[in-house]
Amino acid sequence: MNKKIIDKFFTNQATPDETRKVLEWFESSEGKKYLQKRLDVDFGLMDRRELKELVPELESEMLYSAIHQSINKKRNIFSLHRRDWIGYSIKVAAALLVIAVASLFLIIQQQYVAEQLLAEQQPIIFQTQGEETKNITLADGSVINLNENSEIVVSPDYLKGDREITLTGEAFFDVEHNPDQPFIIHTHQSSVEVLGTAFNVRSIEGQKNVQVAVVEGKVSFKSEENGTESEQLAVLLSKNQYGYLDLENRAFDVDDLAVENYLAWKDGRLVFDGMTLAQVCIQFNRIYGKECSFGNERIANLKLTSNFSSNSMEKTMEVIAMTLEIDYEAIEDRVHWSQNE
Repeated sequence: MNKKIIDKFFTNQATPDETRKVLEWFESSEGKKYLQKRLDVDFGLMDRRELKELVPELESEMLYSAIHQSINKKRNIFSLHRRDWIGYSIKVAAALLVIAVASLFLIIQQQYVAEQLLAEQQPIIFQTQGEETKNITLADGSVINLNENSEIVVSPDYLKGDREITLTGEAFFDVEHNPDQPFIIHTHQSSVEVLGTAFNVRSIEGQKNVQVAVVEGKVSFKSEENGTESEQLAVLLSKNQYGYLDLENRAFDVDDLAVENYLAWKDGRLVFDGMTLAQVCIQFNRIYGKECSFGNERIANLKLTSNFSSNSMEKTMEVIAMTLEIDYEAIEDRVHWSQNE
């Protein structure tokens, strides 16, 4: 590098083209050695105000700390010392080295923030309110129909290992088959695990039961109250089977009677084929939370064959009463069936 141009640079007399050439030279090994010697390094550092004025586009406090730490760790690296005879041009040259020292820190800092954000990823939550349902398609193609007043929480690690979600309320699942990644639904004191199938899960907050109705495939339905595997209860449910977990007594009940009725909220139909009214009422209790009583045993054993829209519990009872030619009285969570007067 021409010494005259360098001298002009330090006295603020260099042209823009000459300044550019000098700054580029300062980036070279020879230029850095010259600049260190010229500035008579004593490991001082310009203050934060000067740094902010010099490099306004960078966060000065972070940059200042980075430079300070770098200089303390390696004392033979160039650092800045403010001299009265150093003009604006030399500050610009020095700033290039300051930025070079800090760049690695800033990159590491950005990577750290990105990793923290990744590590602190929040679960994805889907919710429905009263009289609202929602169709959800997950990243693997699995489809969830979420019933009203329900919530699905998708794990932030979904697809990284097991496909895990948490359900409060009721939902129908059509799970994409993947033998390497089980699909696990966590509910209140229980879980349902599948590889790929279609089924309904009902776990209503405040109710003492969890229900699973399988349409296709197989599911493992487990009680998880006490945590240890030896204390867990489990049943394997196949196509057209229904499992009822009594959380108070920690007992399973499994049947295969009109399983499609447990999907009435989604399909809008109730189908009874030769079922006794007592059997119908078991489903009423499970679907609507209604306990039944009967005026006599004959009424309990009346058989119902019907296929109708399940718009509401009230409409359902009206259809059954007209079909069987009996009366009913609904009081809070109870329904009493009696003979026509």
